[in-house]
Amino acid sequence: MAIDDSHSPRDDLGATPHAAPPLAPEFTYELRGTHELDSTLLLALHDFVITQKNGVLADRAARALELLGQGVGIVEPKGEIVWMSHGLAGQAPETMRRFADCCVDAINAWQRSKATAATLRASFRAMGNWYEVVMTPLRRTLTDGSSEPVDSAVALLVDATATRRLQDRLDAIDQSGVELLQFDPESIRALNASERLRALEMRVVSATRSVLGFDHFEYRLVDKRTDQLELVFCSGLVPLGIGERIFARGENNGLSGIVATTGESILCCDVSKEPRYVRGLPDAASTLTVPLRLHDRVIGVLNVESSELDHFDDEDRLGAELLGRYVALSLNFLDMLVAERCETHRAILANISRETATPLGQIADDARALLTALGADEITEVATRLVKNVAKVDELLRDSNSKPRSVLGADDFLREGHRDPIFAGRFIAVADDEPIIRATVRAVLEQQGCRVEEFPDGATAIAAIRAHATAKTPFDLVISDVRMPDANGYEVFRASKDADVNTPVILMTAFGYDPNHSIVRSSQEGLHCFLFKPFQVSQLLEEAHKALVERAARG
Repeated sequence: MAIDDSHSPRDDLGATPHAAPPLAPEFTYELRGTHELDSTLLLALHDFVITQKNGVLADRAARALELLGQGVGIVEPKGEIVWMSHGLAGQAPETMRRFADCCVDAINAWQRSKATAATLRASFRAMGNWYEVVMTPLRRTLTDGSSEPVDSAVALLVDATATRRLQDRLDAIDQSGVELLQFDPESIRALNASERLRALEMRVVSATRSVLGFDHFEYRLVDKRTDQLELVFCSGLVPLGIGERIFARGENNGLSGIVATTGESILCCDVSKEPRYVRGLPDAASTLTVPLRLHDRVIGVLNVESSELDHFDDEDRLGAELLGRYVALSLNFLDMLVAERCETHRAILANISRETATPLGQIADDARALLTALGADEITEVATRLVKNVAKVDELLRDSNSKPRSVLGADDFLREGHRDPIFAGRFIAVADDEPIIRATVRAVLEQQGCRVEEFPDGATAIAAIRAHATAKTPFDLVISDVRMPDANGYEVFRASKDADVNTPVILMTAFGYDPNHSIVRSSQEGLHCFLFKPFQVSQLLEEAHKALVERAARG
């Protein structure tokens, strides 16, 4: 298609700083490699840059070009912009210079390759903004159909600041996510489950605040047994009240329940218009809820809230979803460590039971032989004691292998009868769904002179704690298991503190297993201590002593 320079598009726009050299009528321009360009740009360039046959500028094409990015221009090998749209002409000189430099580099690359030139892209920063340049070669085509080397480039300038900002943000999230998964093997093995989770919590909260910019948020995990969404980490939001629960269900469980069920994020610009919303921030106006995905499975949710309307956007959603994947991987890693510890403990106990079965059996046989062969009172006494102790060791091994939740050393302590005066007359609650634990702890505390009430689950313990507080007879100390029916250890802790802030609480858990992360949450709010079963009775009494002394000091 011939160029008619008697009516140049440069004159119509009045935006070209340099006059283009006249072209001989026997030359035509042909666009190559433009299949990667936007179809609108391709159409516009054919209609506008090359012009129509009669030399009249197409208004449609002109308007289309002005809508493309931040401008379109044609650049020659020496860096001269021989034609530009109004948008490009309005750019700062530094931006135009960098734009031209990118085009020159592309022309040189095309000329060096001597192959069919394809669209190239380049980026640069100018005036505090990031730009992307999309460049396509222009080459002269002779009348005989042959073509000369690329002699100029047509290029589109696009402001990529928002895209670059998003990319930088995603890179920062990615880096923070990698750090969440970086656990030193030696140091992590030295920590118990609660300490590991606490270390992870500090990283998760820090990353959520710094790279996502969120101040009010909570992470919840789905309990596989009940589908309850258990609170793990929380910052700036009011936790649900005692007895209030939300589940991974689509009805009557807020936006978190829906997201945990569907796996689809929900961005709510105005919570007053969302009837399914359950309030977490007292003056919340907008909220964002995204799933925590472990591979193809939703294991929890991240819920974020703001007091500003329309505070969150798709960029926030994308960032939260990405960080959420790393958090899910980190939590799964810690759960695997706990599971490994439990399984290792069971395997060790099973091996010990197998290894000791033969010698213990032989000792028992020998003791029974002594009883049968000899009748002396001394020998009878020794043999009886041997049989009794062998049976006791065997029972301990079997119990430890099946239910490693024993209180160690209780029998010896009860026989010795030593008393600590700090316990005299103290009123203590013991909650555990294992009868043997309740009975053992109660016996030890009563031997010390305490009044003890025991409870088989969390709900009855909470009811008693509230009732005694109302009657002005609060417990001096509450000792509770973490994992119980109806209410978990955190809820017992929270009820105790709500009833009397000075009441100390000790939580117990087996092998550091804390499915509801009660220990971490309670530790943040004033938990006295936690004990990992099986624990020594001396350890229980030592921590109880400290708790009662501190309570007395607070009055």
